[in-house]
Amino acid sequence: MSSTELGPELIDEPSDVIDGALLSESVEEAAVAAPKRAVTGMFAKRVASVMATRVTLFVISFLSSILLSRALGPDNKGAYVAVVSLPGMLATLGLFGLPGAINYYAGKGASMGSLIRAIAIFVSVITAAMFVIMWFCLPTLESSVWRAAPANLVPIALLNVPIWMVVSCGGAILYGRHAVKVYSLIQIWLAAVLLALLIIFVLFLRFGINGAMVGAISYNILMMVLVWIAVRRLGRTSPGQEPASLRDIASYGARIAPSLFAGYFNYRADTYLIQAEMSNYRYALGQYSMAVAMDELIFDIPESIAIIFLPRVAGATAEEANQWVGRVGRLTTLVTVLFALCLIPMAFVGIHLILPRFADSLPAFLVLLPGAVSMSVAKVLGSYVGGRGRPGLMAFGMVVVLASNVALNIYLIPIYGIVGASLASVFSYSLQAAIAIMLASHVSGQSPFSLFVPGKDEVKVLMGHGRRLISRLSEMAMSRLGRAR
Repeated sequence: MSSTELGPELIDEPSDVIDGALLSESVEEAAVAAPKRAVTGMFAKRVASVMATRVTLFVISFLSSILLSRALGPDNKGAYVAVVSLPGMLATLGLFGLPGAINYYAGKGASMGSLIRAIAIFVSVITAAMFVIMWFCLPTLESSVWRAAPANLVPIALLNVPIWMVVSCGGAILYGRHAVKVYSLIQIWLAAVLLALLIIFVLFLRFGINGAMVGAISYNILMMVLVWIAVRRLGRTSPGQEPASLRDIASYGARIAPSLFAGYFNYRADTYLIQAEMSNYRYALGQYSMAVAMDELIFDIPESIAIIFLPRVAGATAEEANQWVGRVGRLTTLVTVLFALCLIPMAFVGIHLILPRFADSLPAFLVLLPGAVSMSVAKVLGSYVGGRGRPGLMAFGMVVVLASNVALNIYLIPIYGIVGASLASVFSYSLQAAIAIMLASHVSGQSPFSLFVPGKDEVKVLMGHGRRLISRLSEMAMSRLGRAR
């Protein structure tokens, strides 16, 4: 996504005109509009930076996934997916909405000292409580929803939980303070390091799933160290204003926690129920993880927008936020639908040529695709609602979504296998999108369809910037060719 694909009001320069769509301005109007365009242009550049990072990370992670899939096969790939998903799940549960609260208050300009202190206190207390709970619950979990995870690797995975917590909260500060470039560079370099570690431990030394775990743990530790260094440096250059109290942070986190919990399990309930309900759970989980990984490529678009949109909305007036939400939502829908259509032939060709042992993932991938598009709309509009300071609105709705997802998975997985899991996800993702649309409509005072149904203006924006991108790439190619001669 280029830095100007968010619409006429989010262009980089006041002089940019897309197919003559912008009306001419008087000198006075231009003087008033220029500062606003500069701000929104910066927002667009930050979104583009996050998107570029995610595209780069996709290329590197795609290579890592191919390496792991070919080296481990569906069964061991399923076991690996099961064990590496544990820290993320426990961190999401234990943090109780803390990263979202940190992101919100960082975007509002709260002092860095208060945010860092809150992270240190909350993570320490939560980690201690969680390890006590896991001591008693682990045997039951290992015999049910974590069956696919090798027992000898589960304790090692649990040690990653506080690391994930620190990384999540630290990244929330960097995004909230708009330190996008720093965080992007950290992610890209460490993704390359992880690929190198996987090549060494899995491909050359042939340590299998144990080698993959060594690479994953090393990656997490390095990420924590570098993110925290970046946060401390940011604290010296951008100290912030009024401190955010522990009570305020905890209150905001508590309001969004039910929605986050339900949202997480809405994404991941199927993987746990596959382990609990299917006899060939490792093979099935390996195939399903491939289908989900391909569909989640679509999420790079809305997540790049949402992670910048929430703190941007939090720091804007209601009028400004309402002006952006419709255009951002409609463009997100258009771009994700087009990307989903392009993804179908790419997935079929890639699987059959590179990973033929994962061909059984393709039916589940196709069924899940419309749900991925629906979830994209839900992510962006949900970030608008949260940025307006109304995060608790989605909590009840998300609980309903989760309940429907679990019920459908329990019913459909024994009948249709991993395709049944995809069907359950499509329904729950679509329901979540409908809830986000209605809530965003209520908060903004705009009609529901105007928030996500693209029109001619969005098509013109996309086509205009597509032509501009092709022109710039052509100019770069010709310039390099001229220098080579």
